[in-house]
Amino acid sequence: MGSKTSEKMVEALTNLVEAFMGLQEAIEVGDDSVDSTDEDEIVADIEDTIINEVRLVIESVMEAEDYSPSVIAALISAMTESLEEIAPSIFEVDDEDEYEPEEDDDYDDDDEEIDLDYDDEDEDYEEEDDEEDDEEDDDDDVPPKKKKK
Repeated sequence: MGSKTSEKMVEALTNLVEAFMGLQEAIEVGDDSVDSTDEDEIVADIEDTIINEVRLVIESVMEAEDYSPSVIAALISAMTESLEEIAPSIFEVDDEDEYEPEEDDDYDDDDEEIDLDYDDEDEDYEEEDDEEDDEEDDDDDVPPKKKKK
């Protein structure tokens, strides 16, 4: 890659990172005025706001410059792979960060009730079948009666 192209990308990335950090600071300062005591909720709100702002920026650039989503995706993919080579530890998942499914509001606690005798009933049913099979098998063990001539 030519040095002129590298210089343009360094400048553009520097501007992008500075703008992104400015956006983060502005959103965090705006959220400090909120009286929420749930830190997780505040973090989620900040992340949602940042994602929304970045989405708007991407849409704006795609429309203004006539870039396709695949061009933006290729750039982000190349940046992600490069960053993973530079600092792989930031991509490692902690046990705390693992996916935990959100609780379903439609979830019914009655669904948790399990019929513990269900398996026993199946076993009883199978035993009855086995006994019937044994009775039929017993008939097979007796030689058929010979006809008298």
